[in-house]
Amino acid sequence: MLRRSTLAATALALFAAPAFAQSWDHPSFFSPRPHDDLGVYMIKPDIGDWGVVGIWRQSAGINLGVRGGVGGGSGDRTVLVGAELFGPIAFESAAPLAFYWVTGLGASFNGLTKGRIPLGVSAGISLGEGSTIITPYVHPRFAFEVYTFDGDNSDTETDFDFDVDVGADIELGQRFILRGGYKIGDVDEVFGLGGAIRVGRGVAAAR
Repeated sequence: MLRRSTLAATALALFAAPAFAQSWDHPSFFSPRPHDDLGVYMIKPDIGDWGVVGIWRQSAGINLGVRGGVGGGSGDRTVLVGAELFGPIAFESAAPLAFYWVTGLGASFNGLTKGRIPLGVSAGISLGEGSTIITPYVHPRFAFEVYTFDGDNSDTETDFDFDVDVGADIELGQRFILRGGYKIGDVDEVFGLGGAIRVGRGVAAAR
């Protein structure tokens, strides 16, 4: 009976752990109007506590972003790290809608290591002019995921995932941006809110 119970508990852990493993890119906080900015955001999964993540992005030829932070884990924090690449998609007939493709690579660590490679499109529209511009958007994406269960009896599983972010950027003047996002998926939901400040271009693209 003890051996049977142990095997059942192990199987349950292997299949349940991916469901509660927080992803490095949830929410994405990516509207199709990227800037050169540095932001800090609070994130809250439906299962777990508040966490915090920082994101640095550079656009206009660089099209690169990096992020790092800690997720909510009800006692055990999850380390989140990742990088992203992005670029515009030209659909002249779709104006005033804007589209950006977005991909990346990152992982989360908390006894379970979860690697994730997302690929999707952010689509939205910018409303307003002058000192205040609001950009609501949706960001659907597929992702290839690899789970490695740490410990003496480590195991690895792979999976494909599909999720959607809905969010908005609110640009206040020339320097400040408020951002909110909500990730919707089959298993977990994550809410996030924070702000960014535009920073000078530190990296230049080769010409």
